[in-house]
Amino acid sequence: MNFSELHLSDSTLSENGSLGGAWGDELARLLLLTIHEPSTIALATMYSMSFIVGFVGNILAIRMLACRRSRQAQSVSATRSLLVNLAACDLMVVCVCMPVTLGHTVYTAWVYGDVLCRAVPFVQALSVSASVLSLTVISVNRYYSVHSPLNARSYFTRRRIYATIGAVWALSSAICMPLLFMVKLDEIHLGDIAVPICRELWPHARLKQVYNVLLFVVLYCVPVTFNLTISFLTGQKLWMASQRFSDFDPHGQATYASCLKTRKNIARVVVALVLLFAISWLPLYAADILIDRDTAPPPWVLQARPFAQWLGLTNSSLNPICYCFLGDLHRSAKVFKSRYQQRMLSLIRTSSSRLWHRTWRKALI
Repeated sequence: MNFSELHLSDSTLSENGSLGGAWGDELARLLLLTIHEPSTIALATMYSMSFIVGFVGNILAIRMLACRRSRQAQSVSATRSLLVNLAACDLMVVCVCMPVTLGHTVYTAWVYGDVLCRAVPFVQALSVSASVLSLTVISVNRYYSVHSPLNARSYFTRRRIYATIGAVWALSSAICMPLLFMVKLDEIHLGDIAVPICRELWPHARLKQVYNVLLFVVLYCVPVTFNLTISFLTGQKLWMASQRFSDFDPHGQATYASCLKTRKNIARVVVALVLLFAISWLPLYAADILIDRDTAPPPWVLQARPFAQWLGLTNSSLNPICYCFLGDLHRSAKVFKSRYQQRMLSLIRTSSSRLWHRTWRKALI
């Protein structure tokens, strides 16, 4: 939150330039508490919906992706392991970043302490970095699975996939490490009242601009361009392979068609995830670059930034929807839903039966 939006007129100050007594406390509360503003009400509603969808969706996605992993071919299993890692990143954003960001939007003073002041921006940047790097590994995995299936099976073993996931988190942590040291708890003064705020304090403003541009290039421009390019090459190979059915016998055609359908579904999911990431995070990157470049950014940029941040964080809530386009995962979700409904019906019947027996016994007594 940019505190340059807080302005005090001279009439609200006492003669010595300070806020007086209880009136000062009340004025500070009114300035910092924004729950009465239409934009805050809209953001609260949007964050609440995103939190519910993201929390439930990512937990179900992890459950479904993990329980089906061992039954799949090795290349598909590797992709599912990477998708589980991506869902874990999204769940971390939903559980850590969304509640604190919403609370900070409602009450602009930072009341969450120094640890969360450093942790929340770091977790947000870390999850974005891990997500886009995971998408890059998934794109490379699908590319080799289509263009060179034998080499893909020998290279993308389970052990190497786990090592790659560890490398993704290590590299993401290294990229985002400066935030742990540059984001600090600070204070602004409204007269006699010290208001705690959480912001980036760099030795030079130029360093902050360079770092933000570097993040935009390394974590957005390069991986998005690379993933879209390699996904296009993968899709081109898959759709060209659809024309080779005549070379197989009927049984071979059915097997080949089933395998090709699975690969096409995964390719669609990867492209959807990359496009969703690109669309969700571009407004926030653009807003931050505009704010850093100009000492007095336009008011509309400051007003739009909270909504841009919501859109970026909501990417973690929308990703599980893309997983549903995996055919067998969708069927797994239906089976899970059916079993859950059966358990609930069984529980209701058991409870009703016990209640009926207790009522009958009381009537007999």
